[in-house]
Amino acid sequence: MDVCAWLKGHDLGQYAEVFASNNIDAEVLCTLTVDDLRELGIASLGHRKKLLAAIAGLRGLAPQQEPTVSAAPPIVYTPRHLAERILDAQTLLPGERKHVTVLFADIKGSLEILEGTDPEEASGILDGAIRVMMDAVHRYEGTVNKVLGDGIMALFGAPIAHEDHAARACYAALAIQRAMQPQAGEVCATHGVEVSVRIGVHSGEVVVRAIGNDLSMDYDAIGPTVHLASRMEQLASPGTVRLTAATANLAEGFVDLRAQGRVPVKGLSQPIDTFDLIGVTAARTRLQASAGRGMTPFVGRRDELAALNRAQQLAAAGRGRMVAIVGDPGVGKSRLFYQFTRSERMRQWLVLESISVSSGRASSWAPVIDLLKTYFDIAPGDDRRLRAEKVLDKILLLDDALRPILPTVLTLLDLPVGDAAWQTLDPPQRRQRTLDGLKALLVRESQ
Repeated sequence: MDVCAWLKGHDLGQYAEVFASNNIDAEVLCTLTVDDLRELGIASLGHRKKLLAAIAGLRGLAPQQEPTVSAAPPIVYTPRHLAERILDAQTLLPGERKHVTVLFADIKGSLEILEGTDPEEASGILDGAIRVMMDAVHRYEGTVNKVLGDGIMALFGAPIAHEDHAARACYAALAIQRAMQPQAGEVCATHGVEVSVRIGVHSGEVVVRAIGNDLSMDYDAIGPTVHLASRMEQLASPGTVRLTAATANLAEGFVDLRAQGRVPVKGLSQPIDTFDLIGVTAARTRLQASAGRGMTPFVGRRDELAALNRAQQLAAAGRGRMVAIVGDPGVGKSRLFYQFTRSERMRQWLVLESISVSSGRASSWAPVIDLLKTYFDIAPGDDRRLRAEKVLDKILLLDDALRPILPTVLTLLDLPVGDAAWQTLDPPQRRQRTLDGLKALLVRESQ
């Protein structure tokens, strides 16, 4: 059986590439479960139910039911790769003090949904919203510690350790807000209820007491950590994210904030500074964040700079070079590269930078997408129309002969593609066209 054709026959052809890249053939297809579909990134509750029913039809069985989120233990809704890492830490974490970022999110308008809607339908709406929140948390390797009826409590930095836990929590909070917009629009259209999410974030210390085999965790807060995160959620206006100064300081350089002044918090003798999270900056590494604030003078590394300069001279003569900088963490590899690419001798060169960050491991194309955004000068605040205009103008001004690669670039940047022929390609063909298109673009730019 052709899995791609089977998906298209059920109006689910948009998942063909995901199934192909994960080697899901007809035999594997019949074994897929709810958890497997979530791990594949199928966020839509309706699409998962449709797939489960179709798969059950192949097996001649009743479709597997989606568990109610609020009643399910964490092992049910935690992606398999994260669950394995949490269980690996089972014997290491109990009693350990960890510095983490706590995120609280809840649905504003849930009471109106419950009052004016059939209980079963209301439960489905709230479960769908909770899953949207969970998916965003899991994307940045956070852990949903509790499901609170119409909201969640999540932790970043424990039990899976990340030094950038504050930035990850901010990225997840913004992802929740983006993902909730279409769902909120649908609820408003069908039920006439305005639904939004308010989120609070705070960073501080916790102690892990135990992790159960079902991933349930018992945390003790040292100081007002959890209380402050919950308080920030209560202070946040619908559709916004409120942070404490502790989180703002840790995420400085990675996110854009708007100061909201000092607010009193019950249990604390002094008011605390709070901020609204507005968006993200272009910085993805600590070096990039530090560059925005100014860096110390660069000293030494003459031999290494000389080697890079020689490679640059050969490339200028038409003899392309690839240079790998290898060294222990913290020795200054990123700073050396930063200094070289911004030196006087590189002023007339087009420098395209891309990085691979741990929070982007869900997509193998993430570094390529990052490079394309740099090349097309796409800023985080650009809307889809402006992004598409930048792509079209840049490519067609460079060479009209590159017009055939437009579907490739637009698809990578998650922009609408109007090419009917591109829509008919199967995943392997799209992958090859993508690789060929990227090569053609970079070769033409280098001429």
